[in-house]
Order: sequence, then C-alpha cells, then structure tokens
Amino acid sequence: MKVADPEKNYIDANTIEASEEDYLYIKTSQIQNAGNGLFTAIDIFKNEIITLFKGEILDAKEAEERAKQNSDRYFINLLDGTIMDSMHTNCFAKYANDAINSDFKKNAEITLDANDNVCLKAIKKIKSGEEIFCSYGKRYWKKHS
Repeated sequence: MKVADPEKNYIDANTIEASEEDYLYIKTSQIQNAGNGLFTAIDIFKNEIITLFKGEILDAKEAEERAKQNSDRYFINLLDGTIMDSMHTNCFAKYANDAINSDFKKNAEITLDANDNVCLKAIKKIKSGEEIFCSYGKRYWKKHS
C-alpha cells in the first residue's frame, strides 16, 4: 500500500509556519458521543490551511472490501479516482468532527490546497482552545447514519 505524504515540498502562503504537533491537539469532543475531537492551541485565521489529510491510497477493489466491512468512515475520494483511508494513519485532520445535529457550527472545510492535497482550511477565525468542526457532506451521513 502506498501512503500519501502531502507535506513533502508543500509551501503555501496560507500555511501555518509551525509543526502541527505544536498547535493542534486531540481530546474528547464537545459533541456528545462523538469520541475525540481536534482542537487548536493557537488562533487560526480565515483561509489558513489547518492540517493536511494523510492516509493509505486504495484502489477500487480494496476500498470496496473495506466498505463491505464498514471500515470506510475515514475515506476521502481523491481527484484521480482513488480513495485515501486515514483510519490507521497518524493524521490530525481525521479528528475534526462534523457539527451536524449539534449546537456547534462548522469553522473549517475539507478542501484542496494549492497543490491539490486534501486539507482542512479555516472558513473563519478559530480561537485558541476551540474545537475544529467541518462538514462530512450528505453522502457520508446517508451511508453512516
């Protein structure tokens, strides 16, 4: 299995100039029964890239097998038609919860950076100590609800 390493050669004006371990941390989410969540130890400004997704790159056959086993909660469809699975990869991005059906609002989005890496980007200022929320999309919740 190939593992995506989007941090190689990555430079962007909206990138935080620090190691992710220095400003991101994981603890119990504020959303009840959501498990862990992603939090920031610094202020993150609108349009800054918070973190990049990392994971195993799967072909269609392997992705289908994992989906049959309900092991597809951390799948991301990539532009080339492959699937990235972050489940068994150290990756801060996978801890950002969807605020759907909660009192919280999303403050980040899953998108592409300037080099077409899948990332979390702030859609508004996120203050130090806040949890980072995004949307997984209707298709995700249709399958996993």
